[in-house]
Amino acid sequence: MVKCPRCGKEVSSRPGTICPRCGLNVSEVNAKIRCPEQNCRALVSKKLEYCPKCGCKLRGYKFNELMRMARNKIDEVLYDDKE
Repeated sequence: MVKCPRCGKEVSSRPGTICPRCGLNVSEVNAKIRCPEQNCRALVSKKLEYCPKCGCKLRGYKFNELMRMARNKIDEVLYDDKE
């Protein structure tokens, strides 16, 4: 059981739980994701835009930013293994 962050009523912690008192989807509010930064990997709230531990951007990426991150990761895997 967890408390609804909006009204304080105790509700189930199962995925998809909606507070019967105020209608808030509690499972979405409490959802966590991992920071994408390799050196951080902190477990943070899905609602945040930046990681509180390292400052890495968590969401709202533009397409060219995603492509740059993918290229960097590919280069890491291909060229760091050869050293």
